[in-house]
Amino acid sequence: MRRLIVLSCMILALAGCGRVKKAPARIPQATDSLYTAQAAMKIYGTEPEQALAIIDSALTIGNVSSFRADFIRALIYANSVEKPQLNKAIDLCRDLLQHDSTQVVDTPTFKNRNNVLGVMMDACRKKSDDERWLRYAIERAELSRAHGMETEALRMEAEIGAALTRVGRRDEGLIKLEQTIRALDEVGLSVDRMDAGIVARKLRIQVFEQNGRFQDMISDAQAIIRKLEDYNNRPSAYAHDSFRLQDESTMGRYCAFYQAQAWCFLARAYAQMNPQDAIQAGKYLYLYEASPYGHTYGGREMATPAWKALGQWDKLLAVDAEIESHLGTDTLTAAYANILKDRADVAKAKGQYRQSVSLMERYVRLMEQRHEQHHLSDAQEYAARYHAMEQEQKIRQAENESRIKDAVIAVIIAILLIITSFSIHSVRQRHAIGEKNRVLARMINEQSNANETIQQAVTPLPDKRLFDLIDGAIRREKLYTNVNLQRQDIIDRFDINRHALNDLFSAYADGQSFTSYINSLRLQEALHLIRKEPDTPVSAIAEAVGFTPANFREQFKREFGMTPTEYRQNA
Repeated sequence: MRRLIVLSCMILALAGCGRVKKAPARIPQATDSLYTAQAAMKIYGTEPEQALAIIDSALTIGNVSSFRADFIRALIYANSVEKPQLNKAIDLCRDLLQHDSTQVVDTPTFKNRNNVLGVMMDACRKKSDDERWLRYAIERAELSRAHGMETEALRMEAEIGAALTRVGRRDEGLIKLEQTIRALDEVGLSVDRMDAGIVARKLRIQVFEQNGRFQDMISDAQAIIRKLEDYNNRPSAYAHDSFRLQDESTMGRYCAFYQAQAWCFLARAYAQMNPQDAIQAGKYLYLYEASPYGHTYGGREMATPAWKALGQWDKLLAVDAEIESHLGTDTLTAAYANILKDRADVAKAKGQYRQSVSLMERYVRLMEQRHEQHHLSDAQEYAARYHAMEQEQKIRQAENESRIKDAVIAVIIAILLIITSFSIHSVRQRHAIGEKNRVLARMINEQSNANETIQQAVTPLPDKRLFDLIDGAIRREKLYTNVNLQRQDIIDRFDINRHALNDLFSAYADGQSFTSYINSLRLQEALHLIRKEPDTPVSAIAEAVGFTPANFREQFKREFGMTPTEYRQNA
């Protein structure tokens, strides 16, 4: 009996061991997919087309909202330097700024609007749409200040200063930058304020470089290095209040990155200032190239002005070759135009004048093709907007007609009721009915007047015909060959004001001012005459296209990198 009991227990134990408990099955989640916003954000800087495809798939399977998807698309397009992509970014941001998610009522909607304004500013800055860059920087500064984010507001004040220098208000912009930098330096030590101050100085360095103020570049770059050294020497003295820089490893990379950039700015300033500073330029260039950032693709691009000034052509050509390999067969780009210009400069520096001229001619042709492409892109954008406005106008008109029809039907019904009431009710009631008729008539008049007001308020989108008329007259009649041609001449002839003329050229002349546009036409005509009439003196060609000889030489060399005489000798 005892043996039987023991045997039964063993059988039960073995049976229990055989029952392996299975873990409950995991329910698949949407976030298990590779198609997420995070996946797109990781690669959008290097693989924009793949990032766009990921966002489309993520939206299809419900991994991302339509607002978030459009924001990431705008971010991807704004990362480009090509005008069609930048236009897409601007259009997306314009729509996003009308979305409920960016109408500031709480912290999330404030962050959404702030982020969209940041992308919009970036796209406008790259497109050289400086008026809009300025407008959105002002809005972002006011928005940040209204939410108590003073440091963020000062960041935008620096952007405002930089934008002012680009819209012809250079002195005002530099004053704004100086005031912003001083405000950031005067308050207590803070990582967020240090970062904002460094970015503000970078913006001012770029303005100084554009205006040939290399000594001022050096002062700001050295100030950045001193600030970073101070932080590295006593990091505990700084309040760590930046949401961008929250840990020691991030701060280490941050300091190394901006110190390397400051070295590069110093190298560029010394290299372009005068030949005797080449040793100083070489010292800072060596430090920069030895840094981790100096080894990157973007870092090598940043060093190209210094390489040009120091005649380090092999490094310049190596970077251009790398850029060209990334472009593949897409050669109708600003990047490829810059490569042709660089190679022309290198050939000229090496005495290879025939090759330099050939490359310069290719550069000119490419710039002309890009100009035509941008005109086509603008025309398509205008046509799409005009079509959308037409559709909106038709919808409004249909709504107005429907309202009028409903009102007429209502009036007819009311009149029929009144007539019926006349046959039923007494004379005393007829008086009341007559009063009702007068009220109804007044309502009809008010409705009709309201409809007329609505129809008058719908204004069509201004078209490009006026610009085409002005452009055609200038080209056809060769008005640009008149050395005394003034903006006022065009204003008087076409009976428009100065502001309207500036808006036309900003919108339809590829962002050029009136003066730049006229000089561009003169230079194109000059190139044609130099090739066509080899025996005609350069001074005569200058006068024939509307330049004085001295100004012609200066403008020609600035645009093409050589004098008219040098071009003729090597053409």
